[in-house]
Amino acid sequence: MRLGTLLKPLLINFRKSHQQDIEIKGIAFNSSKIEKNYLFIAIPGNHNDGHHFIEDAIKNGASAIIGEQEMKPLGVPYFRVQNARKVLATIAKNFYQNPTENKIMIGITGTNGKTTTSYMLKHILEMQGISCALFGSVSTVINGIEKPSSHTTLDPLTFHQLLSTSKDQIAILEVSSHGLNQHRVEGIEFDYCIFTNLEHEHLDYHIDMESYFKAKQSLFTHLKTSGIAIVNSFSDWGERLSAYVNSIEKHVIKVNGYKPIYFINGDEISRASISDAKSFPLTTSMRGKHNIENAALAFSTAVSLGINPSAIVDALKEFKGIPGRFQLFSHPNGATFVIDYAHTANAFYHILDTARSQEPRKIIHIFGFRGNRDVLKRKKMVEISLKKCDYCILTFDDLNGVSPKQMMHELESFSHQEKCIIIPDRTLAIKHAWDQAQNQDWIVITGKGNELYQHRYSLPTTSDLNTLNYLNDLK
Repeated sequence: MRLGTLLKPLLINFRKSHQQDIEIKGIAFNSSKIEKNYLFIAIPGNHNDGHHFIEDAIKNGASAIIGEQEMKPLGVPYFRVQNARKVLATIAKNFYQNPTENKIMIGITGTNGKTTTSYMLKHILEMQGISCALFGSVSTVINGIEKPSSHTTLDPLTFHQLLSTSKDQIAILEVSSHGLNQHRVEGIEFDYCIFTNLEHEHLDYHIDMESYFKAKQSLFTHLKTSGIAIVNSFSDWGERLSAYVNSIEKHVIKVNGYKPIYFINGDEISRASISDAKSFPLTTSMRGKHNIENAALAFSTAVSLGINPSAIVDALKEFKGIPGRFQLFSHPNGATFVIDYAHTANAFYHILDTARSQEPRKIIHIFGFRGNRDVLKRKKMVEISLKKCDYCILTFDDLNGVSPKQMMHELESFSHQEKCIIIPDRTLAIKHAWDQAQNQDWIVITGKGNELYQHRYSLPTTSDLNTLNYLNDLK
């Protein structure tokens, strides 16, 4: 693609007319991925500034550069912009010829439940013969081929490149607050935007809940004129978001928690408003009220897409669940082990409350804290755990640059209660619970889900899932 065509949406004034005719064969924002006749976009980041790698990009073959800083003459065309992240998204969309244009685009945001809701919705649609691409924290699925994900929300260059290969009718995206703040979905117009909930999380990044909410809210500005917002209005945040969507004159369907849903002509209605409205109680193999809330959001979206409500209910009954999301393992002694990605106090509440509803002999909870992440939520996480379980085992999660000594000190500050012990090695913590488990016990392991480990303290390739499978094989 010619540079003039590629940069046309930016309304750039070329200093020399011949620059418009430069042929661009690819785009990269990592200088090591630059090849001959590539465009390099220098993005300032938290750890590395792309402007420091411009010379490397030119040596590797970059024929044009975009950045935010004033630069000395480089020997190749340089275009200064205000926001390189936004420009990256705009150019990626143009380079790959707007692959979202002929698909129904669905974006899902919220603290918890994004992955479960996206998988439920994908399952419902595929049961109706509708093909779905999926971009989320567990995996990326395109044309029926599933691969592990590296990020909840992909960078726009990778996203548009992958979507350009998709023959799917619908694309479902998990959209994180980080992804929204970093303009990863810039230029994407959504047919449906879904809000699951908002809980205390990521305040190491967003500073306060108001900033966190505003980041989530920004997804709904990407709705098409005819787009629809599906909002879990069970909380004040949901009600506030619903009011905002109305204020920007977009249609909103409010889903009130896990109460029965009543629909007529694709819109949710109150039980009292129309006497002949039909009720659709939802059930799924994934236990817990929080998963019924996720199912209600998937149901509401599918109804809005024109799927028969009864068919949706039947599809949800057959939904098998997701790896690492309330995933159950049976112990040979009759105990039940649960793996879940839960890493907030509210998520702990729902997971442990669901376990308690099974009338267990005892609940044991294994969890830890991620290094260099939101420390303000940790006290509440421990309080909920101690309130809901019989005892907890504090262990390591991803250290993310925090030393084992520092994390151990953090765990010790919470372990003075009689119901709490510390086993730093996560694998040994799980093995301890496995060895102690008795009939009717529920052992809940949270924080990692299906993720592999990254920190050096534990085995580099193990996971909660692999650990349980290994222990189960030993029986």
